[in-house]
Amino acid sequence: MAQGRSYAAYIRRSTEDQSDEHQLSDIEDWLDYNDVSVSEVDFYREQASGAKRDREKFNQLIEDIEDGHYTDVVVWEVSRVARHGLAAQRFFTVCEETGTVIHVTNGSVRRIEPEGEGRMVAGIIAEVAAEERRNLIRRTKSGLRRAREDGKWTGPAPTGFTTDDGYLTPNLNPNYDNKETGFLDVVDALERIVSGEWSYNKAAEHTPNITRQTFSNIHQDEERLAWYLERRAEDDRVSEALGEVELQS
Repeated sequence: MAQGRSYAAYIRRSTEDQSDEHQLSDIEDWLDYNDVSVSEVDFYREQASGAKRDREKFNQLIEDIEDGHYTDVVVWEVSRVARHGLAAQRFFTVCEETGTVIHVTNGSVRRIEPEGEGRMVAGIIAEVAAEERRNLIRRTKSGLRRAREDGKWTGPAPTGFTTDDGYLTPNLNPNYDNKETGFLDVVDALERIVSGEWSYNKAAEHTPNITRQTFSNIHQDEERLAWYLERRAEDDRVSEALGEVELQS
């Protein structure tokens, strides 16, 4: 490690199913190229949205920078710091005030000096990332709204249902090997629960691919329970799907 230097690295992945190994690999390559031992670097790794300000590791890193623990911080790209302009600027400001150098391993700006060099470009990159996220949210909401207006189901299908080209339909021929749950299986189990014949646990034992908690949730939700026992729903998309059960009864 360079004489008198102390390093931290921040790594963030947005969701549980994402991998951060590419970030780690790039940062380790940067450290090796700059003769910095990985063993002497404090890594702050977390899963969190870049739009949130209550990220535990990110906030801890900022506190540690404020306390003078680091002279250098390494990140994969500016968007990993934050997809919220104010959060990114807070990070830049703290580093500037404490004389901490920010190193970016991937991006158009690779070094942000405490004196301000590179900060303007980095700030623009952070604002662009924030605007891209806002546009994505707007497009997603618009797409969901159009889908709902077209009668399509926009989330995971309810228990015992599936979707066909976006439209909700009862799963009357479930593939149990694919972890599917049949609509009529749910109906049978709920009828036994309501009559007192089965407990939630027993219903789960006798019904493929459904948990005790799911039965409990449906049984205690009058609106959802009516889907299965009365073939009645206030949601037009569900009501139309339930009509398929009546046609095949």
